[in-house]
Amino acid sequence: MTKHIAIVGGGPAGYVAASHAAAEGARVTLIDPAPLGGTCLHRGCIPTKTLVEVCNLLDKMRRAESYGIRVSGPVEADWPGMRNKAGKVIGLLNTGINSLMADRRVVHMQGRGRILDGRRVEVSGHGVVEADAVLVSTGSTPILPDSFAVDPVRVATSDDLLQWDSLPKTLLIVGDGVVACEFAFIMNTLGVAVTMVAMGARPLPFIDSDISAVVQREMRRRGIQFIGNCAVEGLVAVADGIAARTRDKEVASAERALVAIGRRPNTHGLGLDAAGVALGPRGAIATDAYMQTNLEGLYAVGDVNGRLALAHAASAQAHSAVDHALGVECAPLDESIVPWAVFTMPEIGCVGMTEQRAIESGHAVSVGKFDLRGLGKAQAMSELTGMAKVVADRISGRLLGVHIIGAHASDMVHEAAVLLRQNATVHAITQTVHAHPTLSEAIQEAAEDALGQAVHKPMKNKAAAPAPA
Repeated sequence: MTKHIAIVGGGPAGYVAASHAAAEGARVTLIDPAPLGGTCLHRGCIPTKTLVEVCNLLDKMRRAESYGIRVSGPVEADWPGMRNKAGKVIGLLNTGINSLMADRRVVHMQGRGRILDGRRVEVSGHGVVEADAVLVSTGSTPILPDSFAVDPVRVATSDDLLQWDSLPKTLLIVGDGVVACEFAFIMNTLGVAVTMVAMGARPLPFIDSDISAVVQREMRRRGIQFIGNCAVEGLVAVADGIAARTRDKEVASAERALVAIGRRPNTHGLGLDAAGVALGPRGAIATDAYMQTNLEGLYAVGDVNGRLALAHAASAQAHSAVDHALGVECAPLDESIVPWAVFTMPEIGCVGMTEQRAIESGHAVSVGKFDLRGLGKAQAMSELTGMAKVVADRISGRLLGVHIIGAHASDMVHEAAVLLRQNATVHAITQTVHAHPTLSEAIQEAAEDALGQAVHKPMKNKAAAPAPA
């Protein structure tokens, strides 16, 4: 008998769940009032990464003479043109998702879903949908407390900023996370004077401190002002724009402000209380390792479950939930080895434990590092900023984490993700031939450095390195 899966929310969790369930032979109803793709496609990952790519090109064009290229006239950013480019990319990918759903005979029911129980969803304008399992994948929304929402024109979240018709001369960013840092570099490259204020002492406080230090150094070099250890309680309107205030003073001001202090799960209006769905301490839907809630048949995947606020993690969770719901044998997602990508300038790719986390977990740690400027490919590209860092267990040689900042870091990190999934040792990297000249050689050099054997660095004390494989 064909099973029926109902999915509420059509972002990277929802539409991937729909596609996978259909491929497994299920009948699928995908419920979402908005165009498919979610925040990631329409207001997040895709448009912002399009802007980052344009900014990287703009950065290179401004350095054209160093490549031996003459540019006649000024190189200028065209904000409306950039937004238009992002819109075209969004439209293309949305068309692709719609075609995929049609190909797999997924029914896109445009309406708002309300959970009745683990088998039934009430859909506005359509009535009640009954299914063998229900997946909630409604995503998340930027947090904007009342104390920050003081001016709807001058204060924005990441949902709003991409709708600006023009750019301010100055921008205040509240936050130190991924969204805050990515927009800081984007706006700075476009000629906006950026000031960041944050609770933490450094940008991206959750990533490895050596990588964060490179980000902070690049911010200083580019003129992005970072004010850390600042307990901002809200924003106030001032004569020339918006100011951030602590308990007793105003600490920074700008023409406009971007509030990037986190996101909250989209659970409002889903009827979760009435259905008896258990929530976690921060309002996310509580789930087990297979994304199942406390109600039989009801699953929650993506940002709405509060586990990992990453689009690719949401898609991976969707696979786990669908397989479990359909009775397909599957292993739980190992969230400890899900890679991260942060599109600062330069970008970041990381997976596994940071050095500090490895130490706190009781490992005797061996660390290897290699600066990108030591690579022939990086010199040829004139992309010298960045490094690769390898964290390994000194006794067993087991690879614990890899952290990269530099050109194409987000692409390179997946070599490490595969090895971490296999519980490989650092020797798996050092004994694998890496093509020359490539940026991936930085990972090999860092791994060799962890063993005290880096070819292009002074020798380390071999006694402190993992034993040979």
